[in-house]
Amino acid sequence: MTEDDADEILMLMSQMWFSNTMLPEGTIKIWHSALLQLEKPLALEAVEDLVRNNSYWPSIAEFRTHYSSLVKRKNMEIKPIEREYLPREENVKRLRALKESLKSRG
Repeated sequence: MTEDDADEILMLMSQMWFSNTMLPEGTIKIWHSALLQLEKPLALEAVEDLVRNNSYWPSIAEFRTHYSSLVKRKNMEIKPIEREYLPREENVKRLRALKESLKSRG
């Protein structure tokens, strides 16, 4: 994620978890550097999920835990195999031949 992306996410978080107290500048810098190591789309998804479930600004540990679970979920996705398949007629022909083969053994 870029510096601007991290700033954008921090701005979003401050709007979502608005409070009358300002975060200390040091805390913002720590959050900023922690966000730089993450993927923006997953970080945004983590913010959206955490906003639904938490009424307070999460700790970096809470955020990282949720972000990690999203990364694991993304990596576990089963992607479809992209390849050429036999035409339907050829599949039917092979299935009939297999059926006949099994009947003759039976």
